[in-house]
Amino acid sequence: IIPLLQVSQDFPFLHPSETSVLNRLCRLGTDYIRFIEFTEQYTGHVQQQDHHPSQQGQGGSHGIYLRAFCTGLDSVLQPYRQALLDLEQEFLADPHLSISHVNYSLDQFQLLFPSVMVVVEQIKSQKCPLSGLLRLLLSSPLRILAVCHGVMYKQLSAWMLHGLLLDQHEEFFIRQGPSSGNVSAQPEEDEEDLGIGGLTGKQLRELQDLRLIEEENMLAPSLKQFSLRVEILPSYIPVRVAEKILFVGESVQMFENQNVNLTRKGSILKNQEDTFAAELHRLKQQPLFSLVDFEQVVDRIRSTVAE
Repeated sequence: IIPLLQVSQDFPFLHPSETSVLNRLCRLGTDYIRFIEFTEQYTGHVQQQDHHPSQQGQGGSHGIYLRAFCTGLDSVLQPYRQALLDLEQEFLADPHLSISHVNYSLDQFQLLFPSVMVVVEQIKSQKCPLSGLLRLLLSSPLRILAVCHGVMYKQLSAWMLHGLLLDQHEEFFIRQGPSSGNVSAQPEEDEEDLGIGGLTGKQLRELQDLRLIEEENMLAPSLKQFSLRVEILPSYIPVRVAEKILFVGESVQMFENQNVNLTRKGSILKNQEDTFAAELHRLKQQPLFSLVDFEQVVDRIRSTVAE
């Protein structure tokens, strides 16, 4: 760990107020060095695990969300680097600029860096499992959260539009396999009207199970069962919305399997994949996550699938 940089107490000809300002600037420099070490260490760690899957889970946080976090962190640091370059040019033009000028130029980072450092330290200490990273990032700079949301929207697009579960590091809130029983702890979600002919989430799942049993002999070689991982669902996405997402992906995959086995033509999304992909991309570009907009897009996709 890089120790905190400070002005030597024996340094002569400095007023205590100047020493205080310099120590504030040294703290920024220390945080910046720690950020760079973090991104280099954890990005390298992720890349190594891509080549050695058996090592996953042995080194703490890993996966595509951590890589996205490091990318977002680097983008947050770019204005700081630019500010230092600007100061360098200013000092070359006027060597008599004061310490106060430097402090004023970098003051915008005095609140930013500590808030980001809290997230970094929690990841490093493993107090924040990667599955909870999105929740933690709600209090971090929006640029970092937006980059990590980009990963989530890519997973959502693959799942809802193509029935593909892209989750090598088991970070998505949908997994292959039966439910662990956590969803049953949310009875009010199951009974909520999902807006498909008055059916509730529980009734939809029961109807789907009946359909799967009916066509078991035909589709058994390729059918897979999926379930929610409520324990890692971001706190700002309700279980009812996650259930809709699960239903859509399972339905798309089941329909695709039918096409393969029965040589059917067409799309369960009525060839609107590009339209829905554009909608998800629009959500991805938004600086703030809007549950209302998010659920409306999910509902439109789900309604098309349900028809």
